[in-house]
Amino acid sequence: QMKNNLKKKSWVKSKKIILLVGNCRYCQKEIVNTDSFVSFYKNGHAHYICMKNDDKKRSQSHGE
Repeated sequence: QMKNNLKKKSWVKSKKIILLVGNCRYCQKEIVNTDSFVSFYKNGHAHYICMKNDDKKRSQSHGE
């Protein structure tokens, strides 16, 4: 009897809201929340690919 009283809840997905996160610390272009990005502890954000490219440049310049 209890099962009949429970209604199935269907969650309506809201429209995706796109927000401006900030500018990339490497390429200076705007980052929106739908992009793949990283946030830094103190301040700033960067596109994930920009950060990876910077890491590659650093490791090459240090001969690792």
